[in-house]
This record gives sequence, structure tokens and C-alpha cells, in this order.
Amino acid sequence: MDEKKIHGKVFKQIREERGIKLKDAAGDAISVRTLIRFEADETSVSLDVFEKLLVNIGIKYHDYFSEYIPLVGFDISEFLREVRNLDSSGSTSAIRSLAIKSLQKDKISMNERLYIDQIISISGDLEGPKIIKENREIVLNHLRSLDSHNSNEMLTLTFMLRTSTAEEFSDDFIRRVIEENMKPVISDSIFSVDRSERSLILVHGAVALLSRRGFVEEAEERCIEAINLLKTHYYNVTHFQYHMNAFNYILAQIQLKLNKPEGVELANKCIRYLDAQIALNNLLADNLTRDRLVKWFYERNKTGIDFQF
Repeated sequence: MDEKKIHGKVFKQIREERGIKLKDAAGDAISVRTLIRFEADETSVSLDVFEKLLVNIGIKYHDYFSEYIPLVGFDISEFLREVRNLDSSGSTSAIRSLAIKSLQKDKISMNERLYIDQIISISGDLEGPKIIKENREIVLNHLRSLDSHNSNEMLTLTFMLRTSTAEEFSDDFIRRVIEENMKPVISDSIFSVDRSERSLILVHGAVALLSRRGFVEEAEERCIEAINLLKTHYYNVTHFQYHMNAFNYILAQIQLKLNKPEGVELANKCIRYLDAQIALNNLLADNLTRDRLVKWFYERNKTGIDFQF
């Protein structure tokens, strides 16, 4: 299907489902005759006209794209399609082979390079062959050159920050990433909500990395700022509680590093919350999270105050 030639058909489908007549949809934005040709994908319309047509049938862009996207799909990456076709127990070597095969093509888009680095990061195969290391360097240079990042670049950054070195990302770059993603995003559509989610996950990693690099007091300040931002601007994001938990888990560890008694109390609250979740649902993920946090909390607690768990 040619996704460039179905906008009119999608518009017609939505218009008819909403029971809106051609003349009402056209309004004063376009002639009925031209609208008929547009709905048949025989002609295109300008962006300004298209926006007026959406208003005339009472929808917004995210309503339109919620119908459009399932028809054309987000994923145009051959590499990702092949990875998903692997057996669920697909080995690291199989993923590496697919990555090498994709990177050996004459032409490869930056998006494809980003996807490859994401999957390699997830697999933990960071010491791969030369062609994979070269791809990572190309991706690094691309990400460092940008003043702001799109959703796919943000996801790649999130994975990279978990294992990055000072040579890959400077302290100032990490601060810039935090600053960029601490700006409130109006979460009034499926697209802005998705960007909000990715921004928050990226801030998790960037703040934690600041702390690991020794900027503990600065990390505490940014973490508290992120929690306040989440409460005031992102209370409607899909995974609000997940983000609240993540920032509180990070903040507890930071405050324990700073020998603050409030870090002990926050750690107690985090474990009590997880205990309640485990008692209610008994999910493996919650049990594993609890085990990791208990280990990390004890490693960082030098306050002399005992935990209550």
C-alpha cells in the first residue's frame, strides 16, 4: 500500500463514519468537486486546507492519525521486522548477524542505524565486530550534533545512557538532555503523550547517570524537580505511577549516597509500596525489582540508621 496516496480515503472513511455530508465537510475550505477527487486520492490538498477540513468534520490530527497509522504502520525498518521474526529465544549471535547484514547494505538510513543500536544495546552485545562499533560511533555523532531529539533518537539515547562513558557523552551533554526533556509537553494527543513518556524515561537515565558520575547533589535537585514536574504536568500520562516509582527509587538511592535520613525513610516507603504490590499481584517483575532495590539501598546506606524491611 502506498501510504502517500490514501489520505483522502482515510478522510472519507472518518467523514462517513461521523455521518457528515460532503458539502458540510467541504465548507468554505474547498469545493465539493475537489473534495470528491481528494477522497478518491486523485488530487492532493494543501496543509492549510487539510487542517480546515479536519475542523469541518470535528476532529483533530491525532484522531485522523489514529485511523491512518494502522493502515500504513510505524515500522518501516526491515531490520526490526527480521528481529521480530526470530524465535523468541533468538540468540545474541543471531541478532548480531542480522545487524551486520543490515549494516553492509549500500544505503542505510539514520533511523535504521538507530534501530540497530537500540537492539544491540538491549542484547548487551556492545563489544561486537568493527562494523557494529562503527555504527555506534555514527549514531553517537548524530545524537551529539542535535539540539533536540525526535522520539526514535530519544529511545536510542535512553539505552545508550545506561552504559555510556564520559568519552561518549560529556557531562554537559547529559545536563543538556535533562534540560531539554524537563520542559513540559502538553499531553493532549496520543503523539504528545508518547513524547512525554519517552522524555520522562530519558530523564530517569540521565539523572541516574549524573549521580553515578559523582554529581550527586545536582542529581538530587533535578530528580526532585522531575517529580514535581510529573505531578503538575504529566498526571494524565499512561504510565504516571511507573514514572513516579522510578524517580522515587532513584531519589532514595541519591539521598542515601548523601547520608540523608530522609533517604532511609523514602527507601522504607518504596519497599512498603512494592510489598503491597507483591501481596496483591505477586508478579515476578515486582519481586525482582524489590530484590534489586534492597541490594542497592543497603549498599548505599551509610547513615547508621536501620531500614524497616
